[in-house]
Amino acid sequence: MRGAAATFFSGGGAAGELMRGVDWARTPLGPVETWPASLRTVVGLVLHSRHPMFLWWGPELIQFFNDAYLPSFGVEKLPAAMGQRGADCWPETWAIIAPQIDDVMTRAQATWNEDQLVPVLRNGRIEEVYWTYGYSPVFDEAGRVGGTLVVCTETTTRVLTERRLRTLNALASRTAALSDFAELRRAVGEVLEGAAADVPFAALVRVGSATDDADLTAAVRLSAEGWRAIEPTVRAVTSQIAGHRIALPPAPGLARDAEAFVAPLGASAFIVFGLSGRLPFDDAYREHLARITEHAVTAEARIEAQRIRAATERARDNLLMQAPLATALLTGPAHLFELVNPRYEQMVGRENLTGKTYAEAFPELVGTALPAVLDRVYETGEPFVAEEYPVSLDLRGDGRLEQRYFKFTLEATRNARGRVYGMMAVAVDITEQVNARRVVEHAHAEREKLLVELETAARVKDEFLAMLGHELRNPLAPIVTALELMRSRDGRRNAKEKEIISRQVAHMVRLVDDLLDVSRVARGTVELRKETLEIAEVAAKAVEIAGVLVEQRNHHLAVDVPATGLSWEGDPVRLAQVIANLLTNAARYTEPGGHIRLAATREGDEIVISVTDDGIGMAKEVLGSIFDTFFQAKRGVDRAEGGLGLGLSLVKSLVALHGGSVQAKSEGLGKGSELVVRLPAAPAGAPRPRSPTPPTPTAVSAAVSRRVLIVDDNADAADLLAALLGRAGHVTAVAYNPLTALDVAASFEPEIAVLDIGLPVMDGYELAEHLRALPASAGCRMIALTGYGQPHDHARSERAGFETHLVKPIDLKKLVALIGQRAA
Repeated sequence: MRGAAATFFSGGGAAGELMRGVDWARTPLGPVETWPASLRTVVGLVLHSRHPMFLWWGPELIQFFNDAYLPSFGVEKLPAAMGQRGADCWPETWAIIAPQIDDVMTRAQATWNEDQLVPVLRNGRIEEVYWTYGYSPVFDEAGRVGGTLVVCTETTTRVLTERRLRTLNALASRTAALSDFAELRRAVGEVLEGAAADVPFAALVRVGSATDDADLTAAVRLSAEGWRAIEPTVRAVTSQIAGHRIALPPAPGLARDAEAFVAPLGASAFIVFGLSGRLPFDDAYREHLARITEHAVTAEARIEAQRIRAATERARDNLLMQAPLATALLTGPAHLFELVNPRYEQMVGRENLTGKTYAEAFPELVGTALPAVLDRVYETGEPFVAEEYPVSLDLRGDGRLEQRYFKFTLEATRNARGRVYGMMAVAVDITEQVNARRVVEHAHAEREKLLVELETAARVKDEFLAMLGHELRNPLAPIVTALELMRSRDGRRNAKEKEIISRQVAHMVRLVDDLLDVSRVARGTVELRKETLEIAEVAAKAVEIAGVLVEQRNHHLAVDVPATGLSWEGDPVRLAQVIANLLTNAARYTEPGGHIRLAATREGDEIVISVTDDGIGMAKEVLGSIFDTFFQAKRGVDRAEGGLGLGLSLVKSLVALHGGSVQAKSEGLGKGSELVVRLPAAPAGAPRPRSPTPPTPTAVSAAVSRRVLIVDDNADAADLLAALLGRAGHVTAVAYNPLTALDVAASFEPEIAVLDIGLPVMDGYELAEHLRALPASAGCRMIALTGYGQPHDHARSERAGFETHLVKPIDLKKLVALIGQRAA
């Protein structure tokens, strides 16, 4: 098999091997290469499903199936079933399933059946098999029904278990209160009359002292002639008094090849159970017949026990019946309820418990740990005490279990010789108390959760305050340094220094403005001063505002905003703030030398403004959070991107005030980002806006020095500090990032390194460690220069080997003095 066939026939276990072994060209479906795509698809689906699935295809209903379906076959049908016509494969059940298949094939009518009896020929017999299955149409390329898909589950085990449980429950109910052996035999016979599917016939036989003395005392669906025909065969095994499966000779009223199971009823009687020819005689079948026998034996023992009860016990019973607590007396190894007071029956939701065994009274508890507790008390005589014992009970008799909690004791009862013959149970239902306690525990857990959330909020606040201090100190450092230079240059024009002062002050003002704007938006006090103008003018202003950061990081900024045609009505200052924040955000999260694009277009009645970058991108799980107040993408101590986490939150609020929306897009980390703002366009007939003013770029100069290495990602701060130290007589070298600093240090051989802590890629602590590892800077003294000024920041610098921790804006005289001491 080659080509496409090898693809959808690959794998599939034993069923796949069967498919690959069929010569499909000889079937009505023809060669695999000619099959329609719909057939190939559904065959692949069936083959690789772990749920039992079956497919009939075409007018001939050629069949396919998977590994999960194989256990449903008997050995008689394999391997011929694969690729066989449905009618040829399932003659024994075709009358049942053919009409259902026809509904699907002719009317595209899906069917669903639960616990449907569909007999199957397997294991040498027509077996009673139950299924829950659905037939669904499968359409071919022409839209016609090409086949029927079957998704099925065999439910035989569950159906038989439920049926047999009903028989046992009926037997327990009918025999629980009987006090006469004749009534017991009649009750057992009546129950077995309704259990023909599992017991086709039955006989109760009494035996005398001789093995050939066997009297039929009761029969179900077995005539006297039938008994006489099988009696010799049955009698042959009665002397062994054990469970036997025997083959029966031909007999009137019995099926050909009938079989029976002979079970003992004590030492002088036995039951002959006829076996169904449509069911395998497995462990479950044997166990079912054994439990019927056990019920009969228990009922006989109960009747016998009732006959020998002493009259003296009646007074005790009357006392216990009036007890204020739920009380019951149980006797014998089967834990027969000998006495049950009304409080006990009310507590467990049962009636007429007296005379029933524990298993009969509480079938839902069979197989749980509680019956073993009763067995242990009966066998050892040791009491059992439970302060809070969980029990799942069918309190309403509808099969639904309810969790209850009991405080109870079990005390062994002994006869005159001291032997344990039963136990007394005293119980109290404490379910309400347990539930009340759990409500308190849940409230306590919620309180603990709230405390954790409050602690988290407090930590976020502290981190924000530290970050705020850092951000506000950073721009002050070059301002102070520039002023110092201006003072030292008597008679010279200070245009450049004034420009730096203005730029850095504006930076700090923007940070403060962001904080104030967020507060105003929260209070609803922002006033929009609207006018009609072209978006290009606002974009030009925004580029001017963000241009400094873009130039500092050497980004390539492309502006695609038409000069006219995008008329808009709103507050131009606020919109410029929005676009500038988007550009600043893109610049901060894009590596130096990256690309940023600002574009604006009109789509219907909306103006769409987008800022796209090829920066670090965003994970999908944070796209919905980046506009939250104080949200920050995860980053290290370097804080290379800066910001307070307010810019995008402010963007969202200001855009919303203009009736617009903002959305973030990213294909993932490392794949760049796009932020899109949508605003209503200006209404028709608005005044013609003025032409935009192009942005003015800002130039940045650099100074080169020797012996004092200055590393700061704020180029203004680094250059001005280098100039100041140069005027003080020192030789300096400047680097704006750690990697450049390491390259410079190798040839510069610095004696002193003044390092900013919040550097990109690696922080100042890591850079100091790398510098000490270089031979050219092994003995270099380290001075920390940072905007972080908390006590733990000072302690960390000391642990990292920095001799001084200077907080921006620094004391320049102190720094010059420190460097001067080293030079001397």
